[in-house]
Amino acid sequence: MKSMSRAALAAMLAVAGQFALSAGGAADDGSTAVLSDQQIEQQLKGGATHGATRGLRRQNASAPSGSISLNIAFEYNSFALKPEASEQLRQLTSALTSDTLRADRFIVAGHTDATGNAQVNKRLSLQRAQSVKRYLVASGVDSARLVAVGYGAEQLLHPDQPNDASNRRVEIRDLGAAPVAPVAP
Repeated sequence: MKSMSRAALAAMLAVAGQFALSAGGAADDGSTAVLSDQQIEQQLKGGATHGATRGLRRQNASAPSGSISLNIAFEYNSFALKPEASEQLRQLTSALTSDTLRADRFIVAGHTDATGNAQVNKRLSLQRAQSVKRYLVASGVDSARLVAVGYGAEQLLHPDQPNDASNRRVEIRDLGAAPVAPVAP
């Protein structure tokens, strides 16, 4: 350690400080970068599973193809959306109404961390999923294409860190194209 210069030590401390700041709950303060509609669309369409790409096609058009977890900011212990959630939700709306995803159905799944009462977390996660669904419907997404569910802490993103903020999220899962109703003769 004696041979390390003061400048090198200062640089290491600066980098360590940045890591310490980023590890402390970015999921709650809204500082996480907003994913674009194109990034969301790419995740949800699951690569080559929608349409034809290089001769590959989805065999079962109603099979699920992709999912994405989004950091949607809510008020503490509430299902009220924070103002900073609106930009991510606008990007999600744009992706779900794109030509690629327009015919698909989606699960809007709310998740919590393992902190607190399991029943309360399950109810809160459902209410948060319903808040996102209401936003999407108000923004022009057909409500028949969306199913809101709440999992509480049942499907942790990081089971080895059950109280980590990254477990608190809203996941969007593509269920594939809506079934076509048979036409009566």
